[in-house]
Amino acid sequence: MKVDIDEMAECFSQVSLTILDAYKFVREPGEKRLAARTAPSSAIIFPLRGRARMAFDGAPYEMEPGKFFHAGPNMTLDKEVVGQSQWEFVLIHYQIPHSEKGTFAYALSHYELNHGHNPRINDLLQKLCHTCTMPGSLQALRAKSLFFSVMDEVLTCSGNRQRESGRELVEQAMEYINNHYMEQLTIPKLAEQYNLGSKQFAYLFKKHGNISPNDYLISQRVSRAKELLCTTACSISEISDCVGYSDPYYFSKLFKKRTGVSPSTLRIYFEKKYRVI
Repeated sequence: MKVDIDEMAECFSQVSLTILDAYKFVREPGEKRLAARTAPSSAIIFPLRGRARMAFDGAPYEMEPGKFFHAGPNMTLDKEVVGQSQWEFVLIHYQIPHSEKGTFAYALSHYELNHGHNPRINDLLQKLCHTCTMPGSLQALRAKSLFFSVMDEVLTCSGNRQRESGRELVEQAMEYINNHYMEQLTIPKLAEQYNLGSKQFAYLFKKHGNISPNDYLISQRVSRAKELLCTTACSISEISDCVGYSDPYYFSKLFKKRTGVSPSTLRIYFEKKYRVI
């Protein structure tokens, strides 16, 4: 499941949930369990050290510190500790009312978030595990408060990492366009190169670049075309091909739309302005 941080935060802020338990576990290297099932409640796993592989309903996950993993109720489960070290993790079970399951898909699905190394999260998890062993309504309230503090840290850190990752991706995409504008580039092809759908790629590009990917590609092509028109004797058709347009008529229309003048008019103006007398 693809996670929208803002949507997930809104869901957790509105849902009525009960923290059932929170425990720290240690598993030995090579320990394996196949064809099991998750609990009847929703579960969150926080790896603390070591590594393991898990599959929820057949979807594989690499369990390692700095990540958050969610599993829905009654999912098929395969798990194996990998490497030579023990695998230590915190497991939290929580439950939401049956009446709210239709509006909170995040409680019923499997997914992961990458929040990175965060000592505060580990400290809150330790406090949560301790609080969940103590009886009483006040301790239950404190457990819920600690849980939401954990989720606040996880979502904030994951959101920051996603934004930074998106910014780096757009910078890379801009650099690629700068170097390959003369090729037959399309937005779907660019998006596929970064393992994204066209809409998601365009959204990230606009968000971090303040311009759509198509407009950026056109601006690079038009800029290069201006340079060639003013510094070479190449024909309009040749320049069109040089900047990635196989149809010179389409190129001329696009050029005029973007600059206000046709390619030939710009060339004539430049030649008159800089003619040596």
